Amino acid sequence: MDSPSGGQPPEVRRVRLSRIFLVFGWTGLTSIGGGRYAFFYDALVTRRPWLRNEEFVQDLMLAQLLPGPTFSNISVALGLRLGGWRGAFWGAIALVLPGALILLVLSALYSRGAWSPAMTRVMSAMSAAVVGLVFVTSARIVAASLKSARGVLIAAAMFVLVALFHLNTALALALVVPVSLWFHRPGS
Repeated sequence: MDSPSGGQPPEVRRVRLSRIFLVFGWTGLTSIGGGRYAFFYDALVTRRPWLRNEEFVQDLMLAQLLPGPTFSNISVALGLRLGGWRGAFWGAIALVLPGALILLVLSALYSRGAWSPAMTRVMSAMSAAVVGLVFVTSARIVAASLKSARGVLIAAAMFVLVALFHLNTALALALVVPVSLWFHRPGS
């Protein structure tokens, strides 16, 4: 399968499994909210030279197109790219484990009535920080992904179909992806 990097398949970098486990585990422990991929971007593209921006965007798009939670999907895709199938396995375990343990503790507290209205307000207030993170990472991804008028047109079409016309996302993808593939066919 051709890739944007000159027709070669994506390179699998070999990062030590212990490093993948630590970085993915820290990401799982410290990331919050719906824009959790922003933490991966910061950890793997900004702070470490493990991935190029284009590689991250490619794996993020794949993770978003697949069924299941994007955050766990991207941990598998990035782990595979960085350390092969073992990197995918240990990266996913490291990412999910901290959140699962925290959720277990918080669920136990909640079921015992220890979740106060004040704590609920604090959690809601933190959502503004998450929106800021999503905005910053989205801006970086837009800059890397929309390099042509065709790309902008495809992104605008998806936005209009989903945000303005409230079309089901899967149906919008089914309509827009063939057009995008035609726009980006070899030799065009």
